[in-house]
Order: sequence, then structure tokens, then C-alpha cells
Amino acid sequence: MIKTKSRLTGIDLFRCLAIFGVIILHSDQGISFESQGWPQILEFSHFAVPFFLATSFYLAFNKIYVTGGEYLLRPRLTRLLIPYLLWTGIYVSYKSFKYLIQHEPDNLNKLFHDPIGIIFFGGAAFHLYFLPLLISGTLFIQLIIWLQNKKISLKNLILLCFISLVLYQVILQTGNSFDNRTALAFQSLLSSPFFGNLENNSLLRILLVGLALLIRCLPYIFMAAIITHQNVNWQWQRNSSKYFMIILVSFLIINSFGRALLPESLSELSRGYTALLLAIVLSNYLPQNKIVKNLSFCSFGIYLIHLLFVEFFQIIETRIYPGGLFRVSTPNLLLFAIIVLATSWMTTDFIMKKKWLAKLIFGI
Repeated sequence: MIKTKSRLTGIDLFRCLAIFGVIILHSDQGISFESQGWPQILEFSHFAVPFFLATSFYLAFNKIYVTGGEYLLRPRLTRLLIPYLLWTGIYVSYKSFKYLIQHEPDNLNKLFHDPIGIIFFGGAAFHLYFLPLLISGTLFIQLIIWLQNKKISLKNLILLCFISLVLYQVILQTGNSFDNRTALAFQSLLSSPFFGNLENNSLLRILLVGLALLIRCLPYIFMAAIITHQNVNWQWQRNSSKYFMIILVSFLIINSFGRALLPESLSELSRGYTALLLAIVLSNYLPQNKIVKNLSFCSFGIYLIHLLFVEFFQIIETRIYPGGLFRVSTPNLLLFAIIVLATSWMTTDFIMKKKWLAKLIFGI
């Protein structure tokens, strides 16, 4: 097996691209029209969350099976739970203040109408769902480690990955996946007369959403176990132009046309893992770069904080362009996203320099 580089620069670079992709996806809030070329940019940017999921699980398995590290569940959960709870409080406080000064009691009542969604499923801000999603997958990794220690074959891992993909596709097609707007899952079960009004059963709701989030994570976890398997891992680290071109073309095709060509579950998984594998291969060619490394290091904090800046600059936009918008064209939308990225990055970097504060706010 080829020895892994201590830091994969390609992953750092793709973290930078992915966090910019996340900001792009949120930069057109409040806009009802489509600027020329913007839908294509949005479509391409959808690789971001699958890439972050794939990378998180890959690095967990890579640490265990390649670098010989130990998987410690408690500190991993702590690094996710503390920022999640803190940022839930921040976004609830921000929205409450905003609705109060704007005299919007209906929105304020709506905010506190679903405390279960706020506490457990990221209801305080729509992007926070990613942390409960990661937590559900992190809890399951321990079982896969046990299977790996029992020398589960590569063939069986591939079979489990296929089954998990089919399961994820089934809940997607039947409308039973997690709905970020309502913070519900298995809606057909909840609305079934046979089971009664189960949506008022908080414990059942939490369990069903947790199950739906886990089902989404399973293909990513099994794929991570596959590509870190001793019979596979070395292939992705070859310094080969052939592998680079194959993975690059695959990433471009899948990320541009995957949703039209593949089932939704396979398209999503392929987006994440072609991006990850391209990042790993690129690491053979890219030198270390301080700016890329810093932006990558700040990416989690930027993810958490960026929506505050999106709304802040939208407020400035309405003051400068009353009755109109700055974001009337694709170049302006991209400029808006760049400004949000820059301010989020500078703020996160400032906080990162205060280690006690960074640990509390970002779990780092």
C-alpha cells in the first residue's frame, strides 16, 4: 500500500470549492427570477454537501485503517453537538430579534411552533440539519469498524453499499426522506389513518427522522469503507494521469448531468465521491498552499456562520436598492457570493485565532 500524504492538499482545495458552492446555493434567497446561466451554476454547486459527507466519513476510516489512528466516538460527537446547540441558540436569537423589530408576530410564533424541530433537526436555520445528519452517520461508523475488524470481505461491503443505495432510493421516491422544511420523515406513515396522528408523538418523530438521516448516510459510510479497504485504497493514490483524467471526466459529467442520467440516490453519492476521489488524486500534483489550507480549515465555521452574512448583505441591498435588487444578473450573484465568502472567512479566521472561542463556537 502506498503511504498516504500527511495532508491531502486536493481535499483542502475541494473544501474551498465546496464551501463556496454552499454559499452560491444560498445567495439567491428572495429572488423569484432566473438569471442566464445561474441554474447551471446552481446545479454544479450541488456537489458541495455530498462532498462534505463523503470526506467526513472517508477521513474517519482513513485515520483508522491507513494511518493506524483510533476512532474515538465521544470527542467526535462533542465536536458536533456543542457547535450545533450553540448555533441553534444563535440563529433562534437572531430570528427572534429580527421578527420583533420588524413587527412580525406570525413569523415569531411560527419559529417557536416546533421546538422538536429546532432542538433536534436544525429547525433554527435550514443549513443546520447537516450536523444532525453527520451525528447520525458518526454513531453508525462504530458498527462498520466492528465489521472491518471481523475481516468483512470487499464483496460484502459492495453488496451492503448497493442495498443501502436501494433503501435510500426507495425513501426518496416514496417521499419518506427527511423534509428540511417540515423537519419530518416517513410522512406517508405519519399521515396513514392506520397509525393515527403519529406526528404528535415526539419520540416516534425523533426516531423516524433519525432513521431517515441514517439511511441517507449509509451509502456514504459503506463507500468510505470500500475505498479505504486494504485491497482498494492504494489505487486512488497512484500518481497516474490516466486515473486523474478518468475521475475528472466522471466528476464533470456526473455533476453536470447526473440527475438526468442516474437515480437520485446514485447521482448524489456519485457527486460526493467523484469529487473526493478527484481531490485525492489531485493531491499528488498540488503543493501545499497556506491560503488554501487556511480556507479549508475555516470551512466548517464558514458553513455555520455564512447565513448571517447572506441576510446582512440582503438588508444592505434593500437599503441601497429600494424596490430593486443588486442580484439581477449572474455576475452580480457571483459577486454577492464572493463577498459573503470573504466576510464569513475573515470572521471565522479571527475567531479561530482565539482557541478557547473556536473550540466553543466551532468545536475545533
